[in-house]
Amino acid sequence: MSRRHPVHTICLNCGTHFKSNFCPECGQKAEVERLTASHLLHETVHSITHYEKGFLHTLWLFLIKPGNAGMKYLSGKRKEFQKPVGYILILTGVYIILHNFIINQYDYHYLSSNSAITFEEQSNIFLRKHFTPFIFFILVISAFIIYIVLANKRYNFIEILTLCLYGGGVYFMILTVSDLILGVVFQINILSGGVFLWQTIASAVYNFWFCFDFFKKVRMRFFGLRMIITATIISLAGLAIMNYLPLVLVKIFG
Repeated sequence: MSRRHPVHTICLNCGTHFKSNFCPECGQKAEVERLTASHLLHETVHSITHYEKGFLHTLWLFLIKPGNAGMKYLSGKRKEFQKPVGYILILTGVYIILHNFIINQYDYHYLSSNSAITFEEQSNIFLRKHFTPFIFFILVISAFIIYIVLANKRYNFIEILTLCLYGGGVYFMILTVSDLILGVVFQINILSGGVFLWQTIASAVYNFWFCFDFFKKVRMRFFGLRMIITATIISLAGLAIMNYLPLVLVKIFG
């Protein structure tokens, strides 16, 4: 039986010419598959047991140059990036721990300073206990909106969902810093309406920046209008899911 030899290729991550299954310079695989549902599932399993050195590097790039970082990842230059699912799980995990710690430490209440637990606060407690499912629901909705309004026929849905995982991680880093500054330094109730409004504005600004930086080189009609529509719908959808869906679920299930 003849052994299959690797063909000469160029590394999509660093551009090195080589003839092997792995790049001798950066270690990335010679063959990089397009993002699909099965590929994302594999990345999820991998992310549970592996921590990449590129975590802070990934966070920084998707904060200041999300378009360039997203293009790199989708084109196959993936060695320098933290795996998407592990990346957002780390950042959401840090946010959840600090958010709940600050609320308990400073005895913050949902839109109220009364000692009695209101119906709205019950729904907020429900949200904090089931935070991860809500987050991934928002990410799927966000990816669907971007796919329909901006990316249709250019990128598949899984590719857009992967970018949303990276963008979502940055957003939760922003929320973490916000909670520390507002809730700890200035001791402002981080469960108040004013803070929720600020978070919605921050979401809209980052969504707009992320989509603009990624799609600015793609020729499409009414690009500016599409950008505004996308950022606005995603922000309002996130606000509705985080603030009103828990109210409905608590009302139904008690």
